[in-house]
Amino acid sequence: MEEKKKEIIERTLDIFSKRGIRAITMGEICSAQRISKKTLYKYFSDKNDLVKSCMEYEIERNHDQVTSIANKGLNAIDESFEMSQHVIDQISEINDSLFWELENYYPEAHHLFLDHQNDCVRVSIEENIKKGMKEGLYRSDLNLDIVVSIYLTILYNLISAKMLNTKNYSFTEIYRELFNYHTHGIASPKGLEYLKTKLK
Repeated sequence: MEEKKKEIIERTLDIFSKRGIRAITMGEICSAQRISKKTLYKYFSDKNDLVKSCMEYEIERNHDQVTSIANKGLNAIDESFEMSQHVIDQISEINDSLFWELENYYPEAHHLFLDHQNDCVRVSIEENIKKGMKEGLYRSDLNLDIVVSIYLTILYNLISAKMLNTKNYSFTEIYRELFNYHTHGIASPKGLEYLKTKLK
């Protein structure tokens, strides 16, 4: 990707995460970045194209970060903990309306997000559970497909609830409870003993 286009996307992502998407005009994006409309439209045909490009960039960046965590050689529980912290860092500072706006006004970008959930996120959860079962940290009798589907459903609804601001708890508090809930549900006795040391 051309360096200037990457720079515009990164700065636009920062604007969207703080202020949402729909209320921000292309003119305001230009003003905030001190670029001309000619420069912006050189790389993006319209706002929909800009939003879609931002989502594509964020998905690629997230994939790289998840891969980096998976390649650290951690045990399954430590890896899941780091993945959870990554999600918290990624989501907790995002404007509450952002994903609601994506779903209702930017369907192409929203479909990219859903595809990412069903592909990259699903695979990372599956691989983590397989690793934990081999290590004896997770139960050997787990139905992998069902456990992954349950986790993804909860995760998606958690993000939606956060964006709709229907809870009186921070996203960090809720997601940490999800990590504890999920891990306690799938851990073997050996895994539960290790988890106790992790949560001290």
